[in-house]
This record gives sequence, structure tokens and C-alpha cells, in this order.
Amino acid sequence: MSNFKLKLSILLAIIILVALALPVFAIDYNPGVTVGQYVKYGNFAGVGSGLESFNDYNWLKLQVTGVSGKEVTLLSTGEFKNGTALPGNGTELVWNIETGTENGVPTTQGPIIAASLNQGNAIPPLGTYTVNQTESRTLLGVSRSVNILSVIVSTPDYNSTLTYIYDKLSGMILESLTLTTTQAQPQPVTSTYSYSVIETNIFSSSPSPTVPEFSSQILIVIVVAIVVSSFAVIAISKRVKG
Repeated sequence: MSNFKLKLSILLAIIILVALALPVFAIDYNPGVTVGQYVKYGNFAGVGSGLESFNDYNWLKLQVTGVSGKEVTLLSTGEFKNGTALPGNGTELVWNIETGTENGVPTTQGPIIAASLNQGNAIPPLGTYTVNQTESRTLLGVSRSVNILSVIVSTPDYNSTLTYIYDKLSGMILESLTLTTTQAQPQPVTSTYSYSVIETNIFSSSPSPTVPEFSSQILIVIVVAIVVSSFAVIAISKRVKG
């Protein structure tokens, strides 16, 4: 094979590989829950100024009451250890997992994300956070694949590390830990807030993983790129032969 033909073969191989790889990065964000599924949280613990009240939380439950397109409606209920209702008890929130909004307002973290995301995938609103790690964990005696989001927030007054553990198949949050250290002098003050799943019906009834799809716009770009590259190869070949 001549040197020129070898270069053409390599170029065509690269074009084909790019065309096959691009769709992987175009994620279609879909819900992974159905109406009636829920997650109940407990083990609330708060340490530090203003966070001690979380120790009085008994439980908080988020139940799916509606799924429409990219939107999931969650009913929030809960109570303190003394039996009184938590603030916001009976409130319904609508989360759009494609745009990353709560009742239409962009939010950087919520109780649910898209189903079947993997390490490195972006979490809407896009350009904010990505899945840091995907791993297996045993929760309530069940082995589950989870997505971990770890966020560091730094300001002149404090540094915070926020860690959220999401169930991969359903996208529901299972655990949360927030650690904040103030910049106060002479002695910095550290506070923490955490909770975790204590009951759920998601582990036994999560739908099958959704296969990510790619948009028609990206398909068009790929086709155009291949066509343009092909014409370029043909033109070069003719010039060489001439």
C-alpha cells in the first residue's frame, strides 16, 4: 500500500471512530421513577450553630405522584420526633430533570436526577456539575449502583463540601452530607448536616436502565462531517493522480 493510500485509510478510520463516539456524549435525560415510588429518610444529624434542630427530625418522605415527560412531581411529608409535622409537610415539588429546575427555577442540587447517568456525565443545569464517581454500595441490605456528586463551595467566609449519593437506576437521592468550615479567627468552626435512606420501594421496582439517545442535530452534524471529509479525500486523491 502506498504512503498516500495509507494516510487516506487512517483518515477514514478516524472519521468513522469520531462518528461512533459522538453519540455517547449526547445524553438524553429521562426519569427513572414511576408513580407510587418513594424514599424515606432518617438518621438526621446536625452539628454546629443553627444545625442542631435537624437532630429533632424523625423522618422525611419523598413520594412520586406524577411523571410527565421530563418532569417528576414529588410529594414531601415528614415529622419531628415529637410527632409534629415538618415545615413544608404536604408540599408538592415539580422537578425537571432535563433543565435542572424546581418549579421552574434553576437549582444546582435536588432530590432527583436523570436515570442511568455515569461517571463524567453532566447533571443539569448543564455547565454546573457532573457525576464524580459511579460505584456499588450496599444500602438497606441491597447492593445498588450509585452516582456520587461531590461539590466544594468556597467563599471568603466559609468552605463547604457537599456530598450527594444518588441511586443510579431511579436517580433518587439516598444520602447527603454537608461539611462546612468557617474562616472565623482565631478558631475556625466546623459544622455538619447529614441524612440517609431508611426505607424505600425503589430497590425492588426500579424500571430497566434507559439507553441514552442522541439528538437529531448531532446526527446531522456527524453526517455533514463525514460527507465533507469524504469530498476532501476524493479531491486530494484526484490532485495526486493528476
